[in-house]
Amino acid sequence: MDVLLPFLLVAVGTSVVCWGLVRLRKRMQRRRVGSVAMSSAMTVIDEIWHPAAVDPQIEIQQSYERQAPTPSPEDDD
Repeated sequence: MDVLLPFLLVAVGTSVVCWGLVRLRKRMQRRRVGSVAMSSAMTVIDEIWHPAAVDPQIEIQQSYERQAPTPSPEDDD
């Protein structure tokens, strides 16, 4: 019991923190808000727990950051 209790406390604490981060990520995605730092932190978590989801998420982030090209003066139709 001397070894089991601290192990369980650490495991439960880690699980609660991870659950909170996942909920925060879902909330940020639903509201489409968040800072770059928070997005980067969530990307690290995704790379660890769900590597196949990282590439599409990076593409989505890049599409948000892309700007439409400005038309040149020669394209005046």
